[in-house]
Order: sequence, then C-alpha cells, then structure tokens
Amino acid sequence: MAPIRDRQPAAPASIQQAIEEVTQIIGALKETLDDMDEVLETLELAERQKTADEQEIESLRRALRPLQRPRDSARPSFRPPEPPPAM
Repeated sequence: MAPIRDRQPAAPASIQQAIEEVTQIIGALKETLDDMDEVLETLELAERQKTADEQEIESLRRALRPLQRPRDSARPSFRPPEPPPAM
C-alpha cells in the first residue's frame, strides 16, 4: 500500500463508475428479492391448497437455480435448502 502522501484523489469518473456499479447491484438485489417473494407466495399457496407435488417443487427449484450464480455476477448467490432424504 502506498504511503498516504503518495496517494492521489480518485478521478470523478472513477467515483461515478463505482456509484453506477453499486446502483446496478442494488437493482439486481431488488429484482432477486421480488423473485424470492414470488417463490414464497407460490409455496405458501401450495401449502394452503395442499396441491403441490414433487414435480411442482422441482420446477420451483429449477426456477431458483439461475439465482445460484457465482458471487462475481450481478445477482447474489442463493441456495435453497437440500430436500430431506426420500423415505
């Protein structure tokens, strides 16, 4: 790390770019939260109606997989809990 006296102030363009990147991440997080709210609503509806079958649950899991990207992507990583072992 350079000594404090050798540091230069950040260029306004660099600061603006960082602001834009953070704003994009916030947008992606909001979209992810909306997606998760939809999944939760679907699961709660299935629970109330007692109509969900394994195929529907697997379909929801497949819909969640795009959210499981590596951390360097725009969306956060989310991993749904592992299903219980089959009996």
